[in-house]
Amino acid sequence: MVLKMIGDALILTVSDQIEQLPYLLDQLPQVCFHIAAPVVFSDRMLELQSKGNVRLHTVTDEASISFLMRVCDVLLDINHYEEVDQVVARFSQSGKKVLAFDNTMHGQQGQECYSSSTPQAMVEAILDCLNQPHITVNDLDRIYQEGAWNSFEIGSSASLCVAQRVTCRNFESFQLPAGKLILYEGVFLNNYCSINCIDRIEIGSGTMIGEGVRFYDHDHTYTAERIEKWEWKMAPIMVGKDCWIGSNVTILKGVRIGDNTVIGAGCLIRQDIPANSIVYNNGDILIKPRK
Repeated sequence: MVLKMIGDALILTVSDQIEQLPYLLDQLPQVCFHIAAPVVFSDRMLELQSKGNVRLHTVTDEASISFLMRVCDVLLDINHYEEVDQVVARFSQSGKKVLAFDNTMHGQQGQECYSSSTPQAMVEAILDCLNQPHITVNDLDRIYQEGAWNSFEIGSSASLCVAQRVTCRNFESFQLPAGKLILYEGVFLNNYCSINCIDRIEIGSGTMIGEGVRFYDHDHTYTAERIEKWEWKMAPIMVGKDCWIGSNVTILKGVRIGDNTVIGAGCLIRQDIPANSIVYNNGDILIKPRK
């Protein structure tokens, strides 16, 4: 099950020395922490990938950093050693908050500073920041459209965050009246795909999506008496890196699909799929003579 997220926090670092990180991760399971580095991650950092609220990114160019700055709602200036790529000033100039600990703050650049000895104050500051209205993102013009007849409906309170080399073909339908859709680098969508997002959907880098694949991060609220037309039950969807989703697959709310997974054509995915899996329907075809 994918954790319900209230927002995204960015940490850009060159080391694994990040002040109070285990405490923040444990206290803020509803915050997605994007930890990015221009170097190879240590084993200590790689172990964090098992947590549902951590995303690790190797950033080697300006476009990758810029993408994460658009995705994230707050910057945490809590890494020891040097600042990376003047990120504090750049993030502040975008109108978003930067929060720092007193022993990690990289100069006086407008950060809000908190004592590292009382990390609960930082927790409360992050929650306060993310419970405010977010600056929305619409990266529609960053999608490379190989085809035509695509429909993109992006609401004023929704965010569409698109990395490099995201490609779609013909007759795609993106319906985002609200929520956040994150398409990481190199995502490919074949013809007739449908993404329906009012909460949160993430599709990992290098993932290929076949024809007619459908994503729904919500469904109707229903009781024994009636089905509500305008009331929804919602839960995020997370698709990992380097997956292959076959034609006519439907992925429902609350599903987490691990990295390097192959899902065969026609599957209905309503439960988590671990990394490095192959999923297919096991329905035998019965053939009888015609009489």
